Amino acid sequence: MLIAEYYNPTPVSVPYRGHADRLFKRDFAGEMLDRYPDLELIDYGFIYRRDPVFPQDDMTWFLLQRT
Repeated sequence: MLIAEYYNPTPVSVPYRGHADRLFKRDFAGEMLDRYPDLELIDYGFIYRRDPVFPQDDMTWFLLQRT
């Protein structure tokens, strides 16, 4: 399972195109690991908006696997 998220240790709502409670920064991968003990973290990384080769939003990604 691959999770890509706007990471924040505490859930935060971010206004999105004039709407509230549609976009969140949170530790979704951590919540999944806590909720499902049969998942394990395989790899993780960060995508940076100032990357000269592959610029995108600042996002964190997590690769999880069932054990």
